[in-house]
Amino acid sequence: MSPMWDAAVPYTRIKLCEFEALDPAVEASHLGADALGFHLFRHQDVDEKVARFRQIFRYLPAGVDKVLLTDLDAELLVGILGSLPVDTVQLYPDWSPAQIVALRARVRPGLRILKVLSAQPEENVIPDHGELVRMYGAVVEGFLLDSYRVGGTGKTADWDRCAAVVRATPLPLFLAGGLTMANVAEAIRRVRPFGVDVETGVSDRIPNGPLVKNMAKCARFIDAVRRADTAHLPYQATAP
Repeated sequence: MSPMWDAAVPYTRIKLCEFEALDPAVEASHLGADALGFHLFRHQDVDEKVARFRQIFRYLPAGVDKVLLTDLDAELLVGILGSLPVDTVQLYPDWSPAQIVALRARVRPGLRILKVLSAQPEENVIPDHGELVRMYGAVVEGFLLDSYRVGGTGKTADWDRCAAVVRATPLPLFLAGGLTMANVAEAIRRVRPFGVDVETGVSDRIPNGPLVKNMAKCARFIDAVRRADTAHLPYQATAP
């Protein structure tokens, strides 16, 4: 098992999210991130993005977890996973546990699933977070708790509520939503997540254009997480 998922190796995992091109993905993979996120949603040109991601994945280090964020239906997703070597699926749809078990039976062994949850109770299929993590706990490897159902808002969640969700599940939980190099240490101190996930906090908006990754921000975010581990989790090991 890689350190990314080995709970016996105690440090805060870092997932940098939404990579669309080879250069930033390779560069970010050498900064110390544990995982990189790649978006594949039904409103996009799925075939084009799969081909692009397949090319990117050829050049990423083996130790960096490749996470596919997706809302595709099961049939299409199964076909894609047969040829795209992702390590983890970050699942947005509120599939039933039985549907997730059925997906697992059709894909390669070892694929991990992160179930996306919203920190806003009313946005989840079940409003009670404790009940929600119990429902999915036997069929996924972990959770990603975002401040809102739709990611990329740049807004933080109620961290006290998020800390309660962390305490409610023995599974790894990644905290997302509005994290930056300026606030991630406080988020780690208050929530104590297994990992942190960042998108807008390490990106720049091109005027009238897309978000693009800022490598200086990525490096500073990673450094802030490592410093937070040293300050708030002094008994823990450093990242591998």
